[in-house]
Amino acid sequence: MPALGEYSEVAICNLALAEMGRGAEIVSLDEPSQAARACARRFPYARDAVLRSFDWNFAARRASLPALAPAPAFGRAAAFAVPSDCLLVRKVHDLADDAWEIEARTILADAPAPLRITYTARITNPVFFDVLFTDALVTRLAADLAVQLADSPARATSLHQLFREKLVHARARDTDEGTTPRDPRSPWLDARFEPGFVPL
Repeated sequence: MPALGEYSEVAICNLALAEMGRGAEIVSLDEPSQAARACARRFPYARDAVLRSFDWNFAARRASLPALAPAPAFGRAAAFAVPSDCLLVRKVHDLADDAWEIEARTILADAPAPLRITYTARITNPVFFDVLFTDALVTRLAADLAVQLADSPARATSLHQLFREKLVHARARDTDEGTTPRDPRSPWLDARFEPGFVPL
């Protein structure tokens, strides 16, 4: 694979097309080809889904949020708008987990302003992706494209299995390097990304 920093959306899409078994490459996501249209449609969805699936170090951001007016009608002391690039609120600092909740792109919390949070940001420039994240994203995108371009559910299933295996490896390496506290995860949710998992 290319070295970290050599990626673009088109390069990632071409790697995905090759992985699903389609030989022809695209030059631009705007070109009038079936493959380019499929990539343009599926890439943002796949990227955001993989970003949200784990607390990636490269996607961690911090913010200090002002309170919104008016306060919630009941239940919580204050409301705070999440950042526009927020895909997942990882942690609200200085508050117990039962002292805040997410509702309609706002955080409702029993706390005064400013509210300090750590969150997963939508990273749109592939230059900033971790190389193992990119490797997993390529396979996730290939699985999506296999259904749309090749009409091959069997190939898509095989690629999703490979994606889960790559994701386990990428998450393990990311955790080794990380200093960001990980929220407790359900063993069942973690098992969904282990090789051999079969959904109910």
